[in-house]
Amino acid sequence: MPAELSPAAVAANLSCLLFLARHKAEAEGEIRESARVLLACVDGREFAIEATPGWVSVNTTKLPSGTPGSREVGEGLLGHGVSRIEFPAGTEMSTVLPLARALAAFPGVWGTWEEFLQAIGPAAGHLRLTRAGADLSVIRVQDGEPVTTAAQARERDLIAKLHAKPVVEEGGLILPQIEVEPQAEVIHRSTASSDRREESRHMERLITQGRSAVDAGDYAALLQVTHDFLDAIETTKSEASSRVHRLELKRLLSKHHIAQFARMAATGNQRELAISVLRRLGSDATEILMDLLVETEAMAERRGYFSALTRMEDGTEIIIHHLDHPTWYVVRNAAELCGEMRLAKSVPKLARHVTHPDERVRKSVAVALSRISTPDVLEPISRMLKDSSPAIRVTVLGNLEGSKSRPLAMPLAALLESEEHPDVQREILRALGRIGTPDALLALRRVANGEMRRLPKRLRLQAIESLGGVGTPGAQILRTLAGDADAEIGSAAAKALQEAMA
Repeated sequence: MPAELSPAAVAANLSCLLFLARHKAEAEGEIRESARVLLACVDGREFAIEATPGWVSVNTTKLPSGTPGSREVGEGLLGHGVSRIEFPAGTEMSTVLPLARALAAFPGVWGTWEEFLQAIGPAAGHLRLTRAGADLSVIRVQDGEPVTTAAQARERDLIAKLHAKPVVEEGGLILPQIEVEPQAEVIHRSTASSDRREESRHMERLITQGRSAVDAGDYAALLQVTHDFLDAIETTKSEASSRVHRLELKRLLSKHHIAQFARMAATGNQRELAISVLRRLGSDATEILMDLLVETEAMAERRGYFSALTRMEDGTEIIIHHLDHPTWYVVRNAAELCGEMRLAKSVPKLARHVTHPDERVRKSVAVALSRISTPDVLEPISRMLKDSSPAIRVTVLGNLEGSKSRPLAMPLAALLESEEHPDVQREILRALGRIGTPDALLALRRVANGEMRRLPKRLRLQAIESLGGVGTPGAQILRTLAGDADAEIGSAAAKALQEAMA
């Protein structure tokens, strides 16, 4: 008594057959042996395979998720619009081989159901195919089966023509005419089908080249193949073909390979190509670059990873997420990247670090907030103006720019009343000059006139220099100061006035 049919074995053997038919089409011996093993597995019994987006079943037995081969079989069927195939008892290799070759083609190669049936050829007459779709219309190829729709009638007629005996003449084999269409439509379909087949052949060449590069550990060659793959994705004729290309590229590349590309982006002579590829690989590449930046201790590599990250467009949320890292230098690196990339979404998390215990982190946060320069950075920047470290206060002030910092003019003027550190006092005056609002000019005039007696002459001279940088708005103040009783002040104001009017 024959052993019970194993659904898992059927799926695994069919998957192996489809793999060989797709990726080793020239290995006829291996393909035939794989088909023989499949047929031996079913031992002459009838069986059916059904696929939905959620599962694959053999003879009504649903295969558990992760069953070897089930995903590949499901993709093979659904990719060509097939939801179910019924194999009669005693199915032969002459039926299995053409079916396998048709199913092994990349989705999109067969533009229509008719083309798919043509690809199977006369072997379709020994099978029962159920077409995937809302109505799951059954295409029965046995004689005597009723035809329920016009589409089924056309397909039934097509199958009958495929079974017709060819006529052999002196000139060779004459195949039966399938159907007659207007010439323009025939040309259009032929061209579209030709384009799809060429895309399929090109993809298969890329897959072969990529696997060879992986096997040889040649990451430079794999980088070029990946670049060509990405180009092909962007130039395919249809979204379906583009999806297939993306799926095959995802299968080809592992995180290890992308990490190798990241290292090539950091050092070596293929940086630009590697960065271009990483940008197009998206958030996965950003995450790997960020992990490498965290892990590396070599300064040159760190600079390389940092530079590459600043050019990434996708996955920036991964960088922002690293602001929550417990290690100070990871937070510092993430903050610097947020500033370089002007990541406005990072402001709330950056604001949490304005009181970070490590001064190096606070310095990077100050620079990042200033570079992002959205309205919501003003509040955390105002808090950092009161930082306990003069170096942090100088950093904050040194990065304040004109119009976007205007709301800080009055707080800066008030800060002059209490700030004691000379370097910070000087940076306040410089920042007021860059801001240049009426409030800023008023504060600078008070200092330049000597009204703030607590400030020394050198800061009066700094205020005059800042007024000169304002341009025309500061000219009237400088004209008055040019006649100051203090010769040094008068001379400095005259020089600043000349520069302001230049």
